[in-house]
Amino acid sequence: MRVFVFILLLFCSHPGFSQNLVVNGGFEDENICTEFHVNCAPEGWISTADTYNNFFKIPGLAHRGNHCVAIEAGHSEKQFDRTYIRTQLLCQLRRGNKYRIEFYTKSKHNILDSVGIYLTAYDFLFEKQLLYRITPSIYLANALLRPVKGDTNWQKVSLEYIASGTELYLTLGNFSKRDITGPTGIPLEKHFFVFFDDISLTPADPNEKICSDWEKTRDEIYAFHARHQFLDLYIKTYIRRPPDPPEIGKTIIHSVDTLVIPDILFETDRSALSRNSHRLLDSLCHALLSKQIDSLVMEGHTDSTGDIAHNEKLSRDRAASVANYINKEVSLRQPLIITRGWASERPVADNRTAAGRQLNRRVELFIYIRQ
Repeated sequence: MRVFVFILLLFCSHPGFSQNLVVNGGFEDENICTEFHVNCAPEGWISTADTYNNFFKIPGLAHRGNHCVAIEAGHSEKQFDRTYIRTQLLCQLRRGNKYRIEFYTKSKHNILDSVGIYLTAYDFLFEKQLLYRITPSIYLANALLRPVKGDTNWQKVSLEYIASGTELYLTLGNFSKRDITGPTGIPLEKHFFVFFDDISLTPADPNEKICSDWEKTRDEIYAFHARHQFLDLYIKTYIRRPPDPPEIGKTIIHSVDTLVIPDILFETDRSALSRNSHRLLDSLCHALLSKQIDSLVMEGHTDSTGDIAHNEKLSRDRAASVANYINKEVSLRQPLIITRGWASERPVADNRTAAGRQLNRRVELFIYIRQ
């Protein structure tokens, strides 16, 4: 039992990247519409008005790149004349988890507080409420740093959102309960425009990552080419009974378990595992069978005594011995097993004492788990 006093099993977070859960957030990918066979809209985004009125390719207008989009928040002469743009998410969000919605916006008009984000389980194209009565999921007024009204420069907006777990679509629009009419202050322009660019929706938790089927979902979103009259016909056809919502995967949570295998579980100054190590590793292998393993990383370490070249080889070989044992005992689906040897470069204790040197002689096993 004394052997296991040295075993440390702990749980910690694995810093990972989070990928945008919104397609074509910079609007640079262009859709070729079915009717006119021209690139008159951004891929993945649908406008409730004629696409030409919302997709801008004017040099120097975009925040970054060549394209941006706009919503019509109101009209000088038409009552409650508004447009909305919507897209389908790449992955389902996780109930109760926090997400960060970020984008750049600008408008000459004093109306940004009423602009909002509406996340729904259904396609906004088939919304049956009167649009001006909708309360969005979150207003720009709730941003961490509220945008300055009437500023014609691009402003970054960052919003925090807690998911219900049912979200499939994201819609941008003006959700004011009052109408916006009267002069726009721009000669010959009757629309009150709000511009958007570089939109992203990412998990706040760095261990939450994009779902495994996101590329398939993106391709399906891009494959929808109906715009203009074809889009009108599509909506009229399905308005009474909309198509079933898309089946997409949830985001993936990655965590990491760390197992430290001490020097006493190896033969002295050799890479071969001792018999005492088998009980621990067999228990570990049994536990791995019930987990979704993304990858296993084994890192060998030595103390600072002895020949450097010998220590480098010993640390690599000990990591490989652990990897080979696990690989032989557990039939994982194409596991990614990585072994490294750090010799004495990464001590955890003082190499000037015997106790410290023993702690430094170890193999650390990192088990990356998908939830």
